[in-house]
Amino acid sequence: MNIANWANIPNITNQITTGAPQAGFRCDPSAAVRASGTSVAPGTDISGIGTLKSFDEAARQGYREDYSIWDAADTLWRQETQTISLKDLEDPEKSKEFLENWRIQARWDLGIQGGGPTKEEVLSAYIQDLRQNGLSGEVDFRILTREMNSFKATTPEELEDGLNYMASRYVAALDKLERNFSGEELASRRAELEEVYQAGKSGMIDGYTKLLQDNLGLSGSDAQAVRDSLSSILAEREDACRGALQQVHEAVAQAGPDSVWLKNHDAYIASQLRAAAAPGQSKAQYSVQDLTAAGKIAEDYRAEIDGASSCGRNEVTLALNLSMADMKAEAMISKGQVSGGMAALLRGSRAQGHANALAALDRALAQRESHRAAGEPEGTYAPVNSTVFRGIYDAVMSAHRQNGGDGAKAIQAGVSAAEKLTAQAAAGAPKAARWGVSMKHYLQEFYKTPAEEITLLGMQIKYLTNQKPGTSTYQKYVNSWQDFLASTGGGVDIRA
Repeated sequence: MNIANWANIPNITNQITTGAPQAGFRCDPSAAVRASGTSVAPGTDISGIGTLKSFDEAARQGYREDYSIWDAADTLWRQETQTISLKDLEDPEKSKEFLENWRIQARWDLGIQGGGPTKEEVLSAYIQDLRQNGLSGEVDFRILTREMNSFKATTPEELEDGLNYMASRYVAALDKLERNFSGEELASRRAELEEVYQAGKSGMIDGYTKLLQDNLGLSGSDAQAVRDSLSSILAEREDACRGALQQVHEAVAQAGPDSVWLKNHDAYIASQLRAAAAPGQSKAQYSVQDLTAAGKIAEDYRAEIDGASSCGRNEVTLALNLSMADMKAEAMISKGQVSGGMAALLRGSRAQGHANALAALDRALAQRESHRAAGEPEGTYAPVNSTVFRGIYDAVMSAHRQNGGDGAKAIQAGVSAAEKLTAQAAAGAPKAARWGVSMKHYLQEFYKTPAEEITLLGMQIKYLTNQKPGTSTYQKYVNSWQDFLASTGGGVDIRA
């Protein structure tokens, strides 16, 4: 479909009002802005502006946003006009058509005015065609596979939305097939859907379990409990979506002329299921909130393990940063934001998580030691001193228990312990440069705000980029703790 030559297209959007038969249809294209806080002047065509977090999210239809009738049509239109196979690239006409459509879409996305039809005119005509011809009962398994695969690296922030999305897409796709096919035709398509969905489920469950197991140091049995919980929650979300199917189909039937094609738009049906389904109390061992909390702590641990793997951490920074992560876990436990079972898992896995971080640092130090620069004496990169780590960590956690849960203040106790313990380490390994002047300087400067060279250019750059004044290392810990407390306010939503 080449849209370059479309002209004099009747604009039907004014015929589609916000009345009940067309509820959810966006007549104003600027209303299609995704939930990104973007400010757009009235009349600006912003459809297609990239506001999703990642390429993975771009594969998902209606993820974390309202998915209106306009959005549903826009998705179909893009798939039809801006998708090309490698085989089609060998066809000069198809290649030319694809590039022309892509160029026009880019012009619309950038808000560049020029000749040819507007996005609103094109989609209006496209919707009119959908109203007349409807959609087939087939499920595009290529697209569905891409969507399911996009959850292999699910983050804690995405977990609940991701579970809802996968369950709703599966239920909507299965319902579509069962309404349009029967016998062997249904059986073959259902088998393909199950294969796609099971692969997507496994990818998500294995990926999230790996995040927790690799970084928190979960045991094999704990990791299996996480897998079983995620599987149970998905099954519960599927049941909730099935329970909402009739309600959604009744609502779609009231969508006037658009019901002709919306009933077979499985991504749109899925978006309505997510809005209508109300899962009850989960019977899984670990709840979504439990798993989200564990994922947050696991990400903190992963940052330390990754940093240690390149010698970007040492015993002092590992002790301070991991104790900060564990104080956050203790705060969530004390507020009742995780279950007793999850509290036991987080506490029980700490020793292994610490060991993983220290092992990563030890390997990195050994690598540096074996590749010392000319002139560096043997022992420059001394092996990990677990006594330093444990002494600082214990000082922080003890202070946290004694001061009523003030994580920022507890860090001060860790720094005090570090001054003594690193001095002892330096005396015991005089050739280890990392225990010498550089460590002493780090601790001496811990509470100091770094001095900034004030220049006219620097002031201009800071103003234009809205840079904040430099802060001390300690203040960064204070800010981190305060941000955490703000995000856990009220004991309900730990994802903010």
